[in-house]
Amino acid sequence: MPVDHIVWDWNGTLFDDGDALVRATIEAFSRSGLPEVTVTGYQEHFTRPITAFYDRLAGKALTPQEQASVDKHFQLSYADLMGRAAVHSQTVTALTAWRDAGRTQSLLSMYPHDQLVDLPQFRAIAHFFDQVDGLRSDEQHHKEPHLRRHLEAVGERNVLVVGDSDDDVHAAKACGIPCLLYHPSNGALVSQTRVAGLQVPVVRELPDAVRWALSTPGGR
Repeated sequence: MPVDHIVWDWNGTLFDDGDALVRATIEAFSRSGLPEVTVTGYQEHFTRPITAFYDRLAGKALTPQEQASVDKHFQLSYADLMGRAAVHSQTVTALTAWRDAGRTQSLLSMYPHDQLVDLPQFRAIAHFFDQVDGLRSDEQHHKEPHLRRHLEAVGERNVLVVGDSDDDVHAAKACGIPCLLYHPSNGALVSQTRVAGLQVPVVRELPDAVRWALSTPGGR
C-alpha cells in the first residue's frame, strides 16, 4: 500500500531552528557553570528525555538543581533565538507537493502545544495539517507515547513519519510504522555516524522526502 499520510516533525525538520537549539544549549551549560558543550558533542549525545541528554553532555548525572538551572537558561536563550528562526525554506514546497498529490499530513512536536499553535511561524502553515499535536501537560517527555496518541487521532492510514533525529526513528518503529530521516548538510541535530546506524532512508532536502514517499510502496 502506498503512503497516504505523513506525520511531520517540527523542530529541526519543518522549523529551521537547529542552530537555535544548539546555541541555546551551549549557552545554558555555560551560564550554569557546567562543562563546555560543542556542536559535535550535541550531535553525538542528543537523546530524549532531555534530562538524560543533559546528563550525557555533562558526562555525569546532574543534580536536580543543575537540571533546573540548565532548563531555565535554555528556555530563556531559546525563546530569544527562536524568534529569529523561520520555517525551512523548503517547507512550503514540500507540504504543497504532498497536498497536491491528494495525500494528507499532520504535525507532531515535543514543543508545548499551547506555545506551538501560537507561533507565527506555525500559523503561517497551519492550514496544511489535518491534525496538530504539541506536547501537553499530561504527557511524558518521550516521543513514542506522544506518537501513539497522535496516530489514534489521525486514524487508520498508511503512515510515514518524517523527522530529523533518532527519537523519531525509535518512536516510529515502536508504533510499527516506517520513518524517513531528514538530515540536512548544515544544522543537523545528530551526527552522520548516528544517522547511518539507524538503517532508515535519509534525505538531505525536504521535497525529496515527499518524492520518496510518493514513489515507495508502503514507505519501506
